[in-house]
Amino acid sequence: MTGTHTRRIVAALTALSLVAAACGGSDGDGATSDSTATEASTAESTPEATDAAEIVVEAEEQPVSTEAEPDEEVSGEPATTEAPPADEEVAAPAGELRVASFGPVTSYNPAAVNSAQFGYLIPVYDTLTRQNADLQVVPGLATAWTRPEPNIWEFTVRDDVVFHDGAAFDAQVAVDNIDYHATFEGNPNAGTWATFVEARVVDDVTFQVEFAQPVPQFPLSMSLIQGMMLSPNALDGADLTRSPQGSGPWVHSDADSQAGVTEVFTLNENYWNPADQGVERISITSFPDNNARLNALITGEVDVSTTIADAQIDAGLDAGAELVAVPNFFPHILITDRGGELNPALGDVRVRQAIALSVDRAAYSDAIHAGRSDTSGGIYPSNFSQFYWPDFDDKNSYDPERARELLAEAGYPDGVTITMPIMPAITPPVELIVQMLGASGITVELEQINNGELGPRVLSKEFGITWLRALLDHPAGNLPALAIRPWDTFELGDLAEVDDFVAEAAVADDVEVARELYAEAAELMLDSGAIIPLGHATQNAMVAANVDGAVMGLGMQDPYPHGVRVES
Repeated sequence: MTGTHTRRIVAALTALSLVAAACGGSDGDGATSDSTATEASTAESTPEATDAAEIVVEAEEQPVSTEAEPDEEVSGEPATTEAPPADEEVAAPAGELRVASFGPVTSYNPAAVNSAQFGYLIPVYDTLTRQNADLQVVPGLATAWTRPEPNIWEFTVRDDVVFHDGAAFDAQVAVDNIDYHATFEGNPNAGTWATFVEARVVDDVTFQVEFAQPVPQFPLSMSLIQGMMLSPNALDGADLTRSPQGSGPWVHSDADSQAGVTEVFTLNENYWNPADQGVERISITSFPDNNARLNALITGEVDVSTTIADAQIDAGLDAGAELVAVPNFFPHILITDRGGELNPALGDVRVRQAIALSVDRAAYSDAIHAGRSDTSGGIYPSNFSQFYWPDFDDKNSYDPERARELLAEAGYPDGVTITMPIMPAITPPVELIVQMLGASGITVELEQINNGELGPRVLSKEFGITWLRALLDHPAGNLPALAIRPWDTFELGDLAEVDDFVAEAAVADDVEVARELYAEAAELMLDSGAIIPLGHATQNAMVAANVDGAVMGLGMQDPYPHGVRVES
C-alpha cells in the first residue's frame, strides 16, 4: 500500500485539478481547512466537468468527474457508502481501532473547528458527501446532487438516517444545518460560506443551496467538517464542546474518555450502513510529540498514526507500517499584521519581503521534509497541473543580502524583532525559520502554545505572523481563504481584490482566462508578503500492516475510520 497507494493519490489529484478547471476554473480544508493552519486548512474543491474530455491528464489513472454541470446528476454508492444487498452478509465489527493524534480535541462542534479536528469528529458525525480512495466525491447522507443553475446546488438525501438522540434526518434538517454552519460566529471555515445566499427545502428528501456566484467545489466541501450534520435538537445553541450530537457509525463515550488525553467511541447499533463499521470501538489518543506518535505505531501501541513528518516516513516503512498520503500539503508563513497593529515593522511591505527572501526553501525541504517536498515559490505545486504557474518557482528566492538591504531601506538597519507562536507539533519547522530569519537580522521571539491552539489564537489576533499549512485543492476556495476568510484577522481589506479575481474566474468561459485570473490573485498575495511559501509536500498518516481500508482525502489529515478493519 505504501508506494502504490501514494502514486494512486497523486494521479487522482492531478485529474481532479484538471477537471476542476475545465469549466472556467471555478472552485476548495482547510483545508479546512477551511483554510490553512496546522489547525486550520481549507478544503473546498470539486468543480465542473463540462469540457473535461478536452483535458489530457498526464497520469496513469484518471478518475471520473466528481462534479456536475447544470442539470447533470451525480449519484452512485461506492463501497464506503453503499449498504450491501439484503442477501449479502456483512462481517460483524471486531476489535478496536487505536489512533494517535497530534493533539487533543478542542470541541465537538463542527462549526467551531477546522480540519485539524476532523479525526475526532468523523466517527460521530455523518457528512453530506464523502471521498473515496481516488479522491472522487461520492455519496454520504446525500445520495445525489446536481446544479439546476450555475449558482445553485440541489441535493437528494437519505430517508433512513437517525441521529444518536433518536431524531430523524431529512431535507429540512440539512437546510437547518447549512444555515447553522453559515451563520455560526467565529466559524474557521467561513470561506465555504462567503457567497452563501440561502438554503431551502424542495421536498422531504431534496434541498437546494444558493450562492451569489458559482461555487463548484461545494460538494467536496460537504465531505469535510463543513458538511457534518448535527441533530436538530442541537441547533439551538447547545454546548457541544464535549457533547457531539451526530448520526455517525460510532457514539462518543464520555465515561470511557479522558478529556485532553484519550477519546473513546463505541458502536452505534442503529447505524444506517453497517458496512462502515469495521471495528466495535475507536480510541484516539493525543501524542503531541512527533517521535512519540510514530513510536506508538511502531511498537504496536496504536494502529494509526496521523500527521507524520516526511522525515519519519522511512523509519515507519522500515518498521513495516504503510503510508497513506495526499500531496496537497502547503506549509507557509502567514503574515496577518500587515497594518502593523501588533508590530509596526510588519506593516512595511519591505520588511515582509525581507522575511520572504530570508527563507531558503531548498534547505527547508531537506531539513523538514527529508528532501521530499518541492521548492516552488508559488502557491500550487506541479501536480496541480491546471493551477501551477512555473513563473512563480523562483519567486522570492533565497537572498539574505537583499533581505538586509530591504530592512535598511525600511528604516531597520539593525534588524527587527518579531514574535511567533510555537507548539510541539510544529517545533522543527518553526525553529528552522528562526535560524533562517536570524541570518538576515530578523530576531524571532517564540511564544509556546499547546497543540490545537494555533488557529484560534491567530484568529483572535494574538499573533501577526505564524507558520501555517493549507491543504490545497482549488484556487477558487483556497485563495480567498488564505487571503481573506478567515485570515484577514485585522480586517485590513488589502487583499480584497483576490475575491474579485476569483469571482471573475468562476464565470470565465475560457479555462486559460480563468487560469490567468487565479495567477493574478496568487501573485498579489505573494507580492504583498501575506503568504510566504515554504514548498509543497504531502499530508501523511501511517497505519500498521494489519490495518485494511484506510483512506484519506483532500482537506484531511486523518484517514476515514469507515470500513477500516484491524486484523488480529
